[in-house]
Amino acid sequence: MELIWIPISVLGALMQAVRTAGQKSLNARLSTMVTTYVRSIFGMPLLLLYLWAVSAGTGQSIPEIHAPFLLYSLGASIAQVAATVFLIQLFTLRNFAVGTTLTKTDTMLTAVIGSIFFSEVISGTGWLAVALTLAGVILISVARVGVRVFAIQGGGFEAWKPTIIGFASALGFCLSYLFLREASLSLGEGDFLIRAASTVVAVTGFQVVFLGLWLFIREREGLMAMLPDWRLCAFIGVTSAVGSICWFTAMTIENASYVKSVGQVEAVFTLLISSLYFKEKFTVTELAGIAVLIAGVLLFLL
Repeated sequence: MELIWIPISVLGALMQAVRTAGQKSLNARLSTMVTTYVRSIFGMPLLLLYLWAVSAGTGQSIPEIHAPFLLYSLGASIAQVAATVFLIQLFTLRNFAVGTTLTKTDTMLTAVIGSIFFSEVISGTGWLAVALTLAGVILISVARVGVRVFAIQGGGFEAWKPTIIGFASALGFCLSYLFLREASLSLGEGDFLIRAASTVVAVTGFQVVFLGLWLFIREREGLMAMLPDWRLCAFIGVTSAVGSICWFTAMTIENASYVKSVGQVEAVFTLLISSLYFKEKFTVTELAGIAVLIAGVLLFLL
């Protein structure tokens, strides 16, 4: 049971890859903030049902809510919204390869920031595994877009914009992982299932309320614009909810940096989709990246 967080993290990565593809499609018709809100408002019903099922199925009551839990949950909620907004903004940029690759540095940021300011305790083997998974996903990214796009940029802010937004997204996701883990750990009652379920509902609930109020004031027409795309919105909501359940559960069991390192297999899922559906062949660099990434994941089994 102690390694169950690994398959849970892999499932979370798969759901994230699918959900991100859906968000990219939806963002072509809706604003960035509305596209961000879709994952929360359409995913919330499933999350509430999951919390009820865990409570009923295990016979455990929802843990007592206290101030530290609410503060950590609010921090995770804000950081996750900000990171998602930055990620979706990357979709609108012509040259977003650098920025998209930089979002993958969230694992290393989580390890560094978590070990200094949060409760992450990382072993020597853990640092090596984190580094290997990061190196693997960067190799895959370089193979996809080429090395030239990673050259030193010129031309002012516009040229550096994808880099800045990509790093901001990585930092936002990093903080969201760390805050949500602290929120879940702060609940002293119940096993990991009920604590994770309670946390995912709290974090998403904050997003539904506060982001919903902001959109109601600033982009009321955008909220109505979701209705014609309700099928795609529901798909994004369901995949996001399942992915969030996986991430929150895994991070309740294990270090956030370890969980997201395993989650880098999302890049492998993307390659497999390209190969199976678009008949694209793997390059030598991509295969090397996959091998390095998998080697990093396997280190967590030691």
